[in-house]
Amino acid sequence: MKNRIIIPCMFILSGYANAEITLPYLVTDGMVTQRNETIPIWGLASANTKLTVNFDGKAQTVISTDSGKWQVNFSAKPAGGPYKITINGDEQNITINDVWIGDVWVCSGQSNMEWTLDRVNNAEHELANATDTQIRHFKVPRSWAASPQQSLAGGTWQVSSPEAAAEFTGVGYFFAKTLREHVDVPIGLISANWGGSNIESWMSASTLGQTEQQAMQHIQKIVDNEKIGQATTIEKLKIWPNALGDNFRNANADWSAFDLNESDWLDIKAPILWESAGYIDVDGVAWYRKRFTLTEKQIAEDLTLHLAKIDDNDITWVNGIKVGATNAYDLKRIYTVAQSILKVGENSIAIRVEDNGGGGGIYSDPDQLFFENSTIKKSLAGTWKYKIDKAVVSVSNNRNHTPTALYNKMMKPLFNIPVKGVIWYQGESNAGNAKQAYNYRHQFKELITDWRTQWNKPSLPFFWVQLANFNTHADTETESPWAIVRDSQSAALALPNTGQAITIDVGNPTDIHPRNKQSVGKRLALNALNKVYQKDNINARGPIFRSFTSHGDKLVLAMKVDGQLTTSNLTSNKVNGFEIAGVDKLFVPADARLSGNKIIVSNSKVTNPVAVRYAWNDNPVNVNLFDQQGLPAEPFRTDKWLEQTFE
Repeated sequence: MKNRIIIPCMFILSGYANAEITLPYLVTDGMVTQRNETIPIWGLASANTKLTVNFDGKAQTVISTDSGKWQVNFSAKPAGGPYKITINGDEQNITINDVWIGDVWVCSGQSNMEWTLDRVNNAEHELANATDTQIRHFKVPRSWAASPQQSLAGGTWQVSSPEAAAEFTGVGYFFAKTLREHVDVPIGLISANWGGSNIESWMSASTLGQTEQQAMQHIQKIVDNEKIGQATTIEKLKIWPNALGDNFRNANADWSAFDLNESDWLDIKAPILWESAGYIDVDGVAWYRKRFTLTEKQIAEDLTLHLAKIDDNDITWVNGIKVGATNAYDLKRIYTVAQSILKVGENSIAIRVEDNGGGGGIYSDPDQLFFENSTIKKSLAGTWKYKIDKAVVSVSNNRNHTPTALYNKMMKPLFNIPVKGVIWYQGESNAGNAKQAYNYRHQFKELITDWRTQWNKPSLPFFWVQLANFNTHADTETESPWAIVRDSQSAALALPNTGQAITIDVGNPTDIHPRNKQSVGKRLALNALNKVYQKDNINARGPIFRSFTSHGDKLVLAMKVDGQLTTSNLTSNKVNGFEIAGVDKLFVPADARLSGNKIIVSNSKVTNPVAVRYAWNDNPVNVNLFDQQGLPAEPFRTDKWLEQTFE
């Protein structure tokens, strides 16, 4: 058992008195504190209590304030350890063991940064080799607050081992592992993530153009409305006496049968998140059912079933036969229904939906919910039957989309400690449409600048993952929200001491959570090694667009590259993924070929090209431009047409 006494509400209580010595969650056994920076040790005690804090042979005495707060600061030290910290009061002594001084990196974002090591590619092998005790991890619990707080909701430092590392952020772990191959200092990872979170939830009130009071009032209004909605929801769920509980992991109903009795099922509209249909703050497992009729001619061939998007996971049956399943909250469901399953007359669809947090149910545009073959196309939008198997009602399940809420509780307390830098993987939840994706360029820069201000480090290293390739089915010939988010992320490179890991070649087109976190973490680490650890021999960026010149109906692109441009197949000079446009602003696929370290692009239908772009799709298909180290070229565009549209 660790020798510590902690409370989750430190620095919240006013007039705090007659209390034991308490320490923040970050100041515990196994901790890593930042090298070459002042080392703060702080906590709470009874009012006006004299405390002596010892660290590495040096002692400081402090008297707590009337409210019980106290803090001492020790001089900066180089990397090393293990050390011991003792705090001695009149009636209590606390010892913190196994303290190391090294580099502390904050790992923040949404689910792809939160994704744990036990769910990456080759997880069994990676965990078996997670034996470097100089990699340590602190998981900030999912939590939120209406106003900025000084304390975290919980957390402990974990030393890397095959058992403990299973819950580490996968991207963060591979980032730290790569750093450790080049830099012999302990690496502390502070993982502050919430799956599905948008950037606004990680921003302060001031960066969103609000006062703290305005932001707090906004959150309080949401909470008050949700409490009313929750009461209505709980009353509604009484129709199913066994549905509501304190967890939903034991949901095991099978309501897929064609001839199921639906007498106690309720009506629900689809597509719409079930929260918007009156099931406020419900997480769990619910079923949707709908019946439709077919003629003998219409069942002569397979059907294609389009089920819009489903949050989070689904299993789907037609006439009691399973036809598909998907584990991704932001992916359109398209399932083939074999002709042999179909019946003349009435048929049934049954969908088991599991929602683990946030919004739940069938959602997206009504025109994305239908079935078809060559003889019929019929909408499935409208009224469905609905029944909950097992569910919980939680007031905090949507805070990952509430402006400032996560910043207030999960980030603000971290500004109390010095850190080496930040790695960030977020953006999927800000790619709902082109306007939202374009706004990200301003929001992202503002977030970086504000966090740096809070840490009082104007050039704090900040590196991020550019969105991976993913088939959203949302991009069109004129708009590609994920490509625009990538472009918005690249715009933040204008800030000093920033960098990005390009991942358009290591994503999974059918899974928003690609399992190859090894490449992602390593590419982030290349940025840190080059820019922070002064490893000049390590290149962090693949080919980068520099300029182009016009030669009649061709554009000749000059690229900045470490070494030689190459394609992934190494045997061809043909480059995929380029598009060009004339003054009509209509981009068309381009024929692109390498010529040394330049690229010649053209299309016979564009006689006077004025703009070129690369990898401009949510899921760039077959992009193959790399440098000799295998780093992919960065997506880019040369036009300013988005600015003209959205500014």
